[in-house]
Parts: sequence; structure tokens; C-alpha cells
Amino acid sequence: MSSFPSIVPLLVSVALYTSINKLAAFLYKRARLSWRDACIFSLILLTVLGLGTLLNRLSGNAVPLTVLVAVGLVIQVGLGAWFLSSRARTAAGAPVGGKGGAVMALIAYALMVGLGVLAATFLTALLPQ
Repeated sequence: MSSFPSIVPLLVSVALYTSINKLAAFLYKRARLSWRDACIFSLILLTVLGLGTLLNRLSGNAVPLTVLVAVGLVIQVGLGAWFLSSRARTAAGAPVGGKGGAVMALIAYALMVGLGVLAATFLTALLPQ
């Protein structure tokens, strides 16, 4: 039972990113994305980006952080174009296509960056110095 608390941050990450993907789909021309597809996309992204981070750590942080952020953005947009193109639907019911999937992934990335900046700002304000 002591290993359960260690999995909570992972579950929160998946739930948060799933919600962000649903919001990104809504913000992109009121597109519809099922919770199942948003969750699968979140799991794919967290797995791929987590493995990339693990490989970088195992290599002794060989790749600079700015390059990792840029590569992560490209991977997220590419996976969004591939995965979300046929699964996300416009308000009329048509698939959003590759470009729409890429834009939705880019919106989700921007929302996560904004959320991260907000969390960092509030945490530094709340923590004693």
C-alpha cells in the first residue's frame, strides 16, 4: 500500500492533460473530442515524452533544455496531427484533419505552458522564502 502515493502524480498528470486536450478541442472551432480519445492521446504523449526525458537523463543530460522543449513541441504537434486528425470532429461532424489536429495539439501545449507559469507564480508566492 505504500507505493500508491507514488502513482498519484502520474494519475493527476494524465487527468490534467486529458482535460486540457478536451478544452483545446473546444477552443478550436468548437470541435468535439471524446474523453476516451483525449485520454489515449494524453497517455501516448506522456509515454513518448517521458521516454525521451529518461533517455536524455541516462545519457547525462546530453541535449540542452531549449532543444528538448523545441523537440517536445514538434513531437506533440506531430502526434496531434496524426492521432487527432480522424478522432476529433468539427461541430458539423466532419473530421478536423491533420492541420486541425496539429492546431489542437498546439493549443493544448500553449494551455499547459500557461498553466505551468501560473502554478510556478502562485507556488513561489505561497512558499516562504
